[in-house]
Amino acid sequence: MFKNILGQQKAVLSLQAQLRTNRIAQAYLFAGPEGVGRKKTAIEVAKALNCRNKEQIEPCDECPSCRKIDKNIHPDVHLIDFAWQAGLLEEKPEQQTQIKIDVIREIQREISLKRFEGNYKVFIIDQAEKMSQSAMNCLLKTLEEPPENSLLILVTTSQDMLTQTIISRCQIIKFNRLMDSIIHKILTEKFNLSTNLDRITKFANGSVAKASSEDFIEKTEFVNELWSGLKSKEDDTINLLELSKKISHDSEQTKEFINNLLILIEQDLVNESRFSKVAEFILSCKRALRYNVNLNLLTDVLLLKTQEIICR
Repeated sequence: MFKNILGQQKAVLSLQAQLRTNRIAQAYLFAGPEGVGRKKTAIEVAKALNCRNKEQIEPCDECPSCRKIDKNIHPDVHLIDFAWQAGLLEEKPEQQTQIKIDVIREIQREISLKRFEGNYKVFIIDQAEKMSQSAMNCLLKTLEEPPENSLLILVTTSQDMLTQTIISRCQIIKFNRLMDSIIHKILTEKFNLSTNLDRITKFANGSVAKASSEDFIEKTEFVNELWSGLKSKEDDTINLLELSKKISHDSEQTKEFINNLLILIEQDLVNESRFSKVAEFILSCKRALRYNVNLNLLTDVLLLKTQEIICR
């Protein structure tokens, strides 16, 4: 139900108003950060349009249609992602790097067929920004003349990567980063997490999907332990260099690690004289990521110099 979409009141109210007045757009672009409810909302729209309980705008979650959509087995509702593409093209999921034109052609074939049992044919394209140029050009034909009672929902984290012609043919629904209080509540109630909740919430940067992933929680624990060692000087040079090897030497992952360090510094040292010096140094390391730097060397220097400044 829409009431389960937390922290996106503006988006939800807009969609509910359109459902209530039967003024559904021909295509939507759900744009916003990862893990804030974009795909979940798209599925709720598909359920609302096809729900057999017509006494309410909210999907009932109990009729055969709602249940089939939840299980991803409704013949008129399709979630198009890399897993779906791999099945269609008989390829391995890990081989998928972009949404190909063959997928859009399959959507065009499906959308032209009669509805099997629902009121609407709905196609949700996840990670729409990863469509190839030829796929985007092909999709335009459907966006320009969509069949009656059909709906395309493009879900994206990077609206700017889509062509302007596609964007202009969609109604844009913006999704925001979730407030820390909402993520905290979800982690407590739904995922039963109780350890390091405040820091997991801060590191997640508004994404509940990130905050609830096992890999992310492990990374949070690693950063917390590393920070404790840096502050107390429990870790000597050899240990720090060994820990540096555990930091993913991918530019985006390194950037995320540095951002998390900055959060910890602000929380623990903001009222201390050393705060400005260590923060300035770490920010200089973050700026260095713009250039073709040796990431191994950067993280080594980052840890050693940070400890030196803190423990001086």
